[in-house]
Amino acid sequence: MTDSITVGRDIFHTHRLSNGLQIVGQSMPDFESVSIAYYVRTGSRDEHDPAIEGVSHFLEHMVFKGTQHLDWQQITLEFNKIGAELNAFTSHEATMYFARVLGEYSERALELLSDMMYPRLAESDFETEKEVIINEIARSEDQPYNLAFRRLAQTYFNGHPLGHDVLGSRESIRNMRIEQMRDYWQRRYGANNMILAVAGNFDWERFVARAERLCSDWRTGESGREPQPYEPAHAINNVIVDPRLRQQIILLAMPCVSIQDPDYYAAALGGSILGDTDGSRIYWNIHQKGLAESASAGLWALEDTGMLLLEANSTPEEAPRVLRLLRAELESLLADGIYEDELRRAKDKWISSIVLSSESTFTRMRTLASDWVTEGRLISIDEEIERVERVTTDDIMRTLQRFPLREKQVLVALGPLSEEQLLN
Repeated sequence: MTDSITVGRDIFHTHRLSNGLQIVGQSMPDFESVSIAYYVRTGSRDEHDPAIEGVSHFLEHMVFKGTQHLDWQQITLEFNKIGAELNAFTSHEATMYFARVLGEYSERALELLSDMMYPRLAESDFETEKEVIINEIARSEDQPYNLAFRRLAQTYFNGHPLGHDVLGSRESIRNMRIEQMRDYWQRRYGANNMILAVAGNFDWERFVARAERLCSDWRTGESGREPQPYEPAHAINNVIVDPRLRQQIILLAMPCVSIQDPDYYAAALGGSILGDTDGSRIYWNIHQKGLAESASAGLWALEDTGMLLLEANSTPEEAPRVLRLLRAELESLLADGIYEDELRRAKDKWISSIVLSSESTFTRMRTLASDWVTEGRLISIDEEIERVERVTTDDIMRTLQRFPLREKQVLVALGPLSEEQLLN
């Protein structure tokens, strides 16, 4: 059943195929482009068997290697013919394949993306691509911040599927078999575990009709995931010593709201006031004083769980002081509260970001998919702004006080300092 609704400045559409494929759209007739994506509700947190860790990201690569009708060169050529921007990404919770084209090519882009959802998964391509993935893992490990963040996820989410690395490990990738990937695709790439999202200049009725012809016979499979709320059992320090580095990376994480939590907006504004990248307390009192090359704080909200993350990158000489200051700024916010003027600035920045991003068909398309996953409906720009405006200083303090921000801090650091030196 198709449903279309106009909310303020937004024109929304929804339609669900009989096999469970959910289609969501936003008409933006003043634009020339259209962005289209298949959002697959699967990522590294769904790789419960250690033998297939990294399979979601590996499968993303394999989708581009060939379909039942096109090889990798033909995929590239066909998208080039319509001047498309084509890409994909894999995260802990989702895999998205997307294209951005002129409105007149929207149906052809839909045809090509739909074809890619049934990849060839040839064993010869699989074995060749293994080395590409292993090299990607090596490059990531050569980037200190990426390595530190991966260790943070592993330490913080110890024993929880969110601790799985998106890239997997050399061992899991090297030992993986094509049958395991095919089984994962069969289970997790069912129509009922996908969202087809579109935003921009397109004809909704024609788009849905084409999707019906292309996708109505797709199979179903597993849908969503079991809720798994999580907090670390206690505070943890994991200091990784690498004497080759001349910088000290500090990551400090603690439990906070999930993406579905009614207090999400309050927590996100609190994180912004504490440590957004320009104009926050951490920015003025650490970064602008020259104590760290970068210093910030923010919310990482996921399904069923989330964390408040403080981070900094400084010289080893300043690192112990920077760590103390990060904790001091958090303590000051918790003990003394928030001022109305800094909340107003945080709201204005967020609202400006909402409005500016609404001028991108890609951002709107991605937001449609994430809103549907989070709330089961589409959220207008005006409603999102109203949610931001509604937050009070009391809301932020009440939200932060719900969580053991002091008692369950997980510290991961990477650099030349030992734990004793960093915590002196």
